[in-house]
This record gives sequence, structure tokens and C-alpha cells, in this order.
Amino acid sequence: MSQQDAIAVVRREFAEGLPGRLEVIRSTLHGLRGGYDQAEAKAFYMNAHRLKGAAGSFGAEEVAGHATRLTEIGLCWSESGEVDPTEVTRASEILSLLSAAVDRFGTREGVLLAPDADPSQVSAADRLEVVGVLASLINTTFDLREIFPKAILELRRVMNFRRASVVLLSDDDAHYYLHTLFDADRGGFIEKEGEFPLDDGLPGKVIRTGQAMRVDELSGTDGIRAEGERGVSTIVVPLHVDGKVIGTLNLGARGSARYDDEDLELAVLLGKQIGTSLHYSKLLATIDGQRDALAREHASVRSERTRLEALIEASDAGIMMISDGRVAHLNGTMAQLIGMPPEVLAGAPIGQVNRTLARCLSDPEALAAQVAVLQQEEGTLRDRVEFVFPRRIICERTVTVVPDADGRVLGYLVVYRDVTREADAEAAKDEFVSIVSHELRTPLTSVKTSLSLLTSGAAGETTPEMTELTEIALRNLDRLIRLVDDLLDLSRVESGRGVPELVPVSLWDAVGRAMEAVDGFAHEREVELECAKHGDDVTVRGDADHLERIIVNLLSNAIKFSPAGGRVRLASQTDAETATLEIADEGPGIPSDQLDVVFDKFRQLEMAANRTHGGAGLGLTISRSLVEQFGGTMWVESEEGEGSRFFVRLPLVTP
Repeated sequence: MSQQDAIAVVRREFAEGLPGRLEVIRSTLHGLRGGYDQAEAKAFYMNAHRLKGAAGSFGAEEVAGHATRLTEIGLCWSESGEVDPTEVTRASEILSLLSAAVDRFGTREGVLLAPDADPSQVSAADRLEVVGVLASLINTTFDLREIFPKAILELRRVMNFRRASVVLLSDDDAHYYLHTLFDADRGGFIEKEGEFPLDDGLPGKVIRTGQAMRVDELSGTDGIRAEGERGVSTIVVPLHVDGKVIGTLNLGARGSARYDDEDLELAVLLGKQIGTSLHYSKLLATIDGQRDALAREHASVRSERTRLEALIEASDAGIMMISDGRVAHLNGTMAQLIGMPPEVLAGAPIGQVNRTLARCLSDPEALAAQVAVLQQEEGTLRDRVEFVFPRRIICERTVTVVPDADGRVLGYLVVYRDVTREADAEAAKDEFVSIVSHELRTPLTSVKTSLSLLTSGAAGETTPEMTELTEIALRNLDRLIRLVDDLLDLSRVESGRGVPELVPVSLWDAVGRAMEAVDGFAHEREVELECAKHGDDVTVRGDADHLERIIVNLLSNAIKFSPAGGRVRLASQTDAETATLEIADEGPGIPSDQLDVVFDKFRQLEMAANRTHGGAGLGLTISRSLVEQFGGTMWVESEEGEGSRFFVRLPLVTP
């Protein structure tokens, strides 16, 4: 025997064994209809899984596809420990599709797989089950080339017939033609054409009268009686669509078998189901068009996804997308940051990835802020973190929610951008500013002392002109000294050296002192100060002097940018854990694209040539740094032309 012949024998043996495999799967599914059973669920999964592998090996792709879907359902049942009734129904539908696919494979291999039903072994429940499966099966397709063969194969489970056919009425209503023909003795479905006058044969009579018929001794009609057969027991049922008979379903029993009224009733019911499907098949063209449009849309989505993944992969920033608690996608840069291969990280639970990521950071606690955003499903995180493994780098981290068009959370985007060179440059710049500021402080103080002595006449009497010049110099010198002091304060705060030990502080004592400090400035600018105190005094964690400085800075800015006759309002509110101060002005407001940068160093919203309010742009930077060292937060809300509102939230000290 040649190798080719041996393979053919094995393929045939596989094809001949398929009905047995199907029956085992069908039996285990039947056992699961009453509820979950671990042994049945495992058997269902294992048998479907084995069929999938075997079918794939023999090139039975359609069989393997349906078996794969059953395998997935069985695995879900085994893992969850429960059986959903809707999934049982779905499995039954897939099993019917699988049965039809098996028959088609058998036909190609020259093997008749669908066995004849044994009337003595068929119960009423079996017949009802077939009708139910057929109803579900018909709902899955509107293609007549699929409906008729599948219906005939399902009917063979409960009815004994050697031949079955479907004939349809021609467009001119004068003839009927053979659409589908099944012959068990010839291997299943066969291709054959035939057209007959409407007044000829039993199908023609049923089409004309619209009444189903059962005949025990049919002598003619191709499609029911095979050549050489005589006295065939026959059932012919009409197919109705919108009140009109458009064809018939014809069944011819094998040999001496005879149909009874119960068989006729079942065939009529099946004919009605097919008629319903024929009605909906009129929508086939529309459905096909929609399906094609959907396929094009899916292709477009896949193309966009491919382009997006290419852009992400090309980025020099580490990018990771998270969905349903797992890593949906990440690029090579992110994998290098974490120190693991991309194929290991892709699809991994985010908790597992976070544990690995924490070991890469100089401060593992820095990961807590990222985890908080992922758990809260809202907000955005932007900060810097330092990696020490697999190499030292400083990254700018961004974590944000990715919503859909309706605002529902689709997932999260985590981005780490290497800013080591920028951070090192900023550190060098800050160190330079700190050194220069320290070096300038002493000579500036000396110059101020000398000018003050000159102004007071310590070096001799001065003329009014000389006094005016020295006073101008003193005012500008004071401004320069304040700038140097701000730079020194900022350097101390950012290095952690400028904040003393945090202690309980009365919030309203600090507010009162700050209001007194700016009262003269407000009067000079013709701005009204309003303080709305709600409830009793509260105690926050901080430093009294620095807290007063923060409030003074915010009040001064509000007064500075308010018009004459305007009002600056200070209000507060508390909850169980925090106290929040709100300072609102009636100034020009802040553009929306500037809200995130007003706290940056040397940031001034006015153009340099148009500045009228002075200042170095360090007050808000210092204030927010202090608030953060107190364990609080500071932010701003504003609309152009509507004024601005600055908020300071600090943790309460509980008794």
C-alpha cells in the first residue's frame, strides 16, 4: 500500500468515526441541561478539544472551527463551575452546525455519516428537541443553500427517509423546480436539476391546494421516489411565505417503512419553520450588504490599530495600555524599562507588572500614585520618578484614563518618558541659582546698608536730587533682594531643607494674620476683602509662618489682578479628613491652556513688554511646594473674563 493510500484509509476511518464523536458530545451536553456536573463539563470540554485537534490535522477546517467554539464553552464551564442555560442553547446550535459540517466532510470523503433514525428509539421529546434546534438553526442564517440541507440533516435524527428534496415554484408560477436533493444511498446531498409542470406530480398538487399530504404508495415524482422504487411512503408539506405556497418539502421513506400521522405533524411543523425563514430570506441582500459594510469597517479598525501600534512602537517613550486589569499592549521601550521581554508582559495582570515595576524604582512607594489612578478610574497623574534598574534614568510619568465616546472607561494609558538629561540640566541650573543667590545675598545687603546710610546723611548732607536717586536705588535694591530671597527659599523648599517640623496649626489664626498683612495693599488698590468663615476653627498639619506666607501670597495675587472696586473673597469648607481654602478674585482670568503652567518657575501670564504687576513668578511655585510638603494639594480653576479661584487643601489634625 502506498503512503497516499494509507493516508486515504486513515482519513476515511476518521470520517467514519465522526458520528460517534458527535454522539458523545451530544450526550454530555444533554447531561448538563439539568445543571452543572464537574465530570460532564470536563468530558464535554475534553471531547470537543480532541475533535478540534483531530479535525485540524485532517484538514476538516469547518469541523475544527465549530469544535473550537464548543471547546471554549466547555472550558468556561469547567473554570467557572456553573452552566448558563443560554450557553447550553448556544452549544446546541453550534452542535447542529457541527453536525452539518461533519456530513459535508463525510460527503467529500465518500462516507455517509448521518444515520437513519430508528423509529422505535425516537421519543416525542427527541422530536421536540429537533424542532427547537431547527428553529435556532434557521435563525442563524438566511441562506436557502444552508437552511434546506441543515433542516434535512436534523430531520434525519427523528425520521426515517431514504430520499428528501425541496422544490420551489418558478417565477411564472407555471412550473416547480428541484432546489435541494438528498439521497442516503448515494452518499448524501447530490447536485441535480429538474423542472416540472405545476399540474404534474404530488408536489404540484400540494402547491396548488396548500395542504400537506401523506401517501403510502407513491408511484412517481422524481425527488421522492428513486429509479426502480415502487410503493414509497411519502410526505409532502407546503412551504408558505406571506400566505402564498412557494414550494414543498418532500420525504420518501426507506423500503417498506410507513409514515404515520405523528410524522406528518412533525413535517408540517418543520415546513412552517422553513416558511418563516424563507420570509426573512427576502432580507438577505440587505443583510449581505450590511455584513460587507461591517467587514470593511472591521478592516479599517484593524488598519488603524496596526498604524497606532506602529506609532507606539516607534516612540522613544515607554508606553503601556491597560484594559480589564491586564496589559493590553506595550512597546519595546516600556519592556526595556521594566527589564522583561515584551511577550512576557503582554497580557499579564497589571498587579504582577506593578510588583516588577516597583523593584525598578528608587522609591517603590512612588508606584502608589499610579495604582490610585488605575483604581479610581478617573483623574490624571503627571510626575517624575527615578529608575535604578536595569539602569538609572529619570522619567516623566503620565497616567490617564482612556474613555469612549460616551465617557465609559475603555482602559488606561501609562507613559514613561526619559527626561534624565533634562532633569540633570535642571538640577545643575538649580544648583547654580542657589550658589549665585547665596553669593549675591551678602553684597546686596552691604550695598543696601551703604545706600541707607547715604540717604540718612551719615556721610554728609545730601541734596534733594541725590536723596531721590538713592531712594530709587534702594527701592530697586529691595526688589532684587526679594528675588534673591525667593530663589533661596525655593532652593531650600525643593531640597527639603526649608520646611521645619510639621505641627498642628490653627487654620483661621493663619488666615487672620494673612488678612491683616494684605489689608493695606487691598486698600491701596481699592479692592474689597471678604472672608466667609463657616463653622468652628480647624487644626491642620503644617507650619504657622509658612502657612501664613502661602495665604498672603494667594491674597496678594488676587488683589493685584483685581480691578479697582473689585472684590477678593476667601472661603473655606471641611470634610472628615481635610480643610480647603478658596481664594477667588474678579480679575481677567487665566486661559485654559495656561492652568497647568501657572505654578511653574518664573511663569508670568503677562507678556514681558506689557507687565504691569511685577514679580518674579516664583510665589505660586514656592506656595505649592510648601503645600505639598504639608501633605496637601493646590490647584486653580478659571475662565477668561470670569476671574480665578485658587484652592488649598490640607489634611486635618484629628484629636
